[in-house]
Amino acid sequence: MIAVDTSALMAILLGESEASACANALATNDRIVISAATVAEAMIVAERRNLGVEMVKLVDGLGCETVAVTLGVARRGGRNYAPRGKGLGPPRRERGGRV
Repeated sequence: MIAVDTSALMAILLGESEASACANALATNDRIVISAATVAEAMIVAERRNLGVEMVKLVDGLGCETVAVTLGVARRGGRNYAPRGKGLGPPRRERGGRV
């Protein structure tokens, strides 16, 4: 199982240097999960770049299993974002099972 995030999806859509690694990681896993919140975030980011249709096709094509976000998960995400969120330091990609 692998959980996909917005940065990996956007890397694929934009053909960034990590696109192949992200695509390969997704292709080699039999179960891909994505949170409903990540779908919303990915759509917001993609729409801002006029890539909304492409994002829908990518997520649908991956056959992702969409999982709900509980209040506890949302709160942890907010706490984790605060010290290193956008503009607060160098970007950091999560490792260890996440793309």
